Amino acid sequence: MDDLREFALQLLENEKRFLLEDKEEYCTAVVVVVTPEQRYSEEAEFENEEEKIDAYAVNRAKENDASAIITINTSFVRSDAVSDYRWGDLEHSGAPRAITLTISGPSLEPVSLSLPFSIEDGTVNIGEMSDFEPAVVGLLPGWP
Repeated sequence: MDDLREFALQLLENEKRFLLEDKEEYCTAVVVVVTPEQRYSEEAEFENEEEKIDAYAVNRAKENDASAIITINTSFVRSDAVSDYRWGDLEHSGAPRAITLTISGPSLEPVSLSLPFSIEDGTVNIGEMSDFEPAVVGLLPGWP
């Protein structure tokens, strides 16, 4: 798991660089599938929750005996319970943003971390990255 975390953190550093370059235009949704033979990544494009589920390559990961899926998303941060969450709620509420990284797999306890950021007057302000914490991977149905 340490090698996987190291690899995932390298991916996060790439996204941090893109954020600093792109500023207001920055948005990401990347999925990296780790199989015994290879690692492959895809930009995940979606307009709604149903498309998001398809974009995260769960079926392809299962077909290729993947050991892990790493996702990196631009997300909105929320501190309260998510039971009443609906697609788009946080975006419309002006919630703070973050780059969120999640690692999950059949023999792994899912973990995630986030790197908060804001953009004010063309300047990117990056907050303190959280540590890896246990995660609930609710948007990857059928994936352990």
